[in-house]
Amino acid sequence: MRILLVEDDLDLVWAIRSRMEQDGYAVEHESDGKAGLENALTATYDVIVLDIMLPGLDGFDVCRGVRQKGIHTPILMLTARVREDDRVRGLDCGADDYLAKPFSYPELFARVRALIRRAHNHSSGELSAGKLKINTNLKTVTYDDRVVPLTSREYSILEYLAYNKNGTVTKDMIEEHVWGGDNNIYSNVIEVLVGRIRNKLNPEDKEAIIKTVRGLGYTIKDEKLKP
Repeated sequence: MRILLVEDDLDLVWAIRSRMEQDGYAVEHESDGKAGLENALTATYDVIVLDIMLPGLDGFDVCRGVRQKGIHTPILMLTARVREDDRVRGLDCGADDYLAKPFSYPELFARVRALIRRAHNHSSGELSAGKLKINTNLKTVTYDDRVVPLTSREYSILEYLAYNKNGTVTKDMIEEHVWGGDNNIYSNVIEVLVGRIRNKLNPEDKEAIIKTVRGLGYTIKDEKLKP
């Protein structure tokens, strides 16, 4: 999943970014409010983690600017301002959640996962499609009750496809949300990784879960929707 982190404390940025990337997130960073707003308006993110006290524009203005453009990306405000009126102001600006510094990383990650679930209308940490089950909290995958070991990148692709179940996911979308906007990967990397995932899920029926949409990308269909 692709995260925009808008934070001017570079030590904190390094800590958050390194932990999130270890957890499989694609993290992009801006250190001032104007650049953060511009980035939020021109790229597609799964969550924006936004400080309030920023140079240029403060976090309230960034959040307000994002919402005024009709962008519904979940926003988590991460700030040392803990007064009730600050929390109320942040939420009234359009933020979806508010976490005070100092914070624990397990709580930060749990809140990010919750915002992603909410954005995709999922109430639990389990995604499923037929015999496939994904625990997004533990980042584990089972197929037909068998644990499927995936690499971090393979898991990220499968999770993104599952969150967009019944829709077509293009290779450009996978590249943006799994690698982030600053990466240039070889043209066949996604095909290779999808092939490996299919083989690990069901080598006898490689399109049992991830189906090819010719000329466009991939889809995971909900078995319940089959005629």
